[in-house]
Amino acid sequence: MMKARLGVTTCDKCGEAMKEREPILIIAEGNITESGDELTFEGSCVRYACHLDCWDDFEEK
Repeated sequence: MMKARLGVTTCDKCGEAMKEREPILIIAEGNITESGDELTFEGSCVRYACHLDCWDDFEEK
């Protein structure tokens, strides 16, 4: 499980608010710090977040 706190709570694709229990997609930058059966990831920032239903395989900037 990964937890992230977003400073902006609207979908980057449609602009509507993201709500509790909605499936979303997050694109984050960071580094794998440990590898084995599980990977440890240290993120430096969330680049993009949108509702999963809005995702069309393209990150809008």
